[in-house]
Amino acid sequence: MNRILPVLFFCALVSAAAQDVVTFPEDLSYDPFYAVKVTDSEGAVYILSNSAFMNPEGELKYFVWFRRGTREGLAEYPLDLFKIRRLELTGNYEIPPDGYTPCKVELTSGKSFEGFLDTTGYLGGMDQDFGVYARLYLNYNALRSVEFLHDGTYRRCPFCGALFYNLEQDTCPFDQTELVEQHPKE
Repeated sequence: MNRILPVLFFCALVSAAAQDVVTFPEDLSYDPFYAVKVTDSEGAVYILSNSAFMNPEGELKYFVWFRRGTREGLAEYPLDLFKIRRLELTGNYEIPPDGYTPCKVELTSGKSFEGFLDTTGYLGGMDQDFGVYARLYLNYNALRSVEFLHDGTYRRCPFCGALFYNLEQDTCPFDQTELVEQHPKE
């Protein structure tokens, strides 16, 4: 029995540690995480890697709801993040239950539209300055714009899986591992 206990302890420890490990396949053809450059209402800039939107229920989303036509939405779209180049918030946040803010959206196709963005959730990602996860709530009139930096190549940390769109960065600030350059697939 004394010989079995260390083996069982080791198996339990390895199993618990493996649950926290995040890995990405080498042939990842679609990466739903983005780097974003966020400018707040006072002009400060934040760069977040591995970003996505979270709705008020805490669900991870790779799209935002966007209305066109009227404030109530003649047309309402789930606008995929990969189609967005830039969001510019042009008005004040509306109190719930509506939760839509006037916004100009520029698509990766080059087209621009004015409408209303659902700002009831938050934008989250790894803040490259602090090396921790950050939440930027959209419903406090605190953000001026969000620019998606998903064109071109990026680097990935093979240890923790973090993505970096700053090609000047050679090592992961979180675990000091050398970054590996990645090329997005068309």
